[in-house]
Amino acid sequence: MSLKYAVQPISPNHYVLPKLAGMNIEVHAFLSEALYEATDEALWAQAAAGASYEGVVGCYLMPDTHVGFGVPVGCVVVTDGVILQAGSGYDISCGVLYMKVPGLSAEQVRGKHERERWIHEVERRVATGVGSDRPKLMPKFSSKKAEELLRYGAKALGVRAELCERQYIPVPDDLDLHAIERAYDKVVPQLGSVGGGNHFIEMQVDRDDGSVWVMVHCGSRGYGWQTANHYFYEGARARGLPSQKRESSWLYADEPLGQAYWAHHNSAANFAVANRHIIVGGIQQALGEVFGVQGEVYYEISHNLVQQETISLPDGTTQRGFVHRKGATRAFPAGHPDLVGTAWSETGHPCLIPGSMYAGAAILFALPGAWQSGCSVNHGSGRLLARGAAKRTLERKQDEIDAEMRGVKRTFGSPGGARVEIEGIVGNTKHTPLDECGHVYKDLDEVLAVLEAEGIAKVAHRLYPVANMKGMD
Repeated sequence: MSLKYAVQPISPNHYVLPKLAGMNIEVHAFLSEALYEATDEALWAQAAAGASYEGVVGCYLMPDTHVGFGVPVGCVVVTDGVILQAGSGYDISCGVLYMKVPGLSAEQVRGKHERERWIHEVERRVATGVGSDRPKLMPKFSSKKAEELLRYGAKALGVRAELCERQYIPVPDDLDLHAIERAYDKVVPQLGSVGGGNHFIEMQVDRDDGSVWVMVHCGSRGYGWQTANHYFYEGARARGLPSQKRESSWLYADEPLGQAYWAHHNSAANFAVANRHIIVGGIQQALGEVFGVQGEVYYEISHNLVQQETISLPDGTTQRGFVHRKGATRAFPAGHPDLVGTAWSETGHPCLIPGSMYAGAAILFALPGAWQSGCSVNHGSGRLLARGAAKRTLERKQDEIDAEMRGVKRTFGSPGGARVEIEGIVGNTKHTPLDECGHVYKDLDEVLAVLEAEGIAKVAHRLYPVANMKGMD
């Protein structure tokens, strides 16, 4: 039986996979007709698997969804008393930090030379790539400070609570941070680094007002990956699964293994949050060196994470539950009970959405309709091509894609009302990474339009890149 063609539309942008054999709940998917048609059977099979776990009470697909490990990317699974390691995946707490740069506008970043200088100055202070060769100007951390960051995240850096989705997630005082040696060995060497894959630092300009922003996208680096890998294997053993099925394992929150995973998962999340704020220091120095200005942290948020939150049940009641966002972003609207007493209680918090290094990004705010999506939105635009396929199929277009990046012209607003044209997106690589170019991602504006049409979120800022630093593998 085809799962895809069992899906039923209930509005132009809202589809439901009914509860079929083995599923404990139905799956709600927020997709345009075109995005739905582009999905495949493998995606729906993973979604059905997500809705079949013990303890699951909610399952949602975001408009950027695609096949992942265990559950789809762009998936939200809500559970009661159960934790799914696949719900945060291998890059625990991968996420985004946005800085706004007062005193800098589209006019000041028109010149390619200045943007290239800025990239060079950031690279002198922030390590990129998997190998993490540390630049001389990059800060160093003692083991004692590193362990404080694993326990208290951004709070250990003095970052204000209103600038973070959460400063840190508590871990037990008696947690042995050395327990997973391969993970712990990555902490000190990789603090302050971006990593590889799709991680980046990017200067962007607001389409409407010409303001300049900097986006940081990275996660928990080797500490998070090794932590996740360890518990995938442990979880498979506990559930009697073969190692090749380890991403399908799950844990009871109150069993010793579940408690151990939750503690180490949270320490990895704390690493990621702290790491993004540490990177800000190098960016600030580079902004001062090249442009004579300083940025301000706007907000920081994760999109690969398990968190305990207030959730809405189908009957309209609420309860506490584990919300697994695998490639999805928390989207609490104004008045959400978990925002009471915070700076964002009356507006909802910002949702920071990277798109692609060509098509840009957005900042959203949740609307009341967010309750129907598990108080979640997309985490990006969503991949059309896997990395290997992108490199194989686009290799012959390398020169064309490079020219596209160098030659793109966009106009931006300005405080005076004039339009400012900026040519080209400068980068830190000789060639545009084929597995990260705009051709391998869905149309971000089509993805965002689904959320607006369903009353889930509104776009507050639409931003486009003018300088991009990729963490090359």
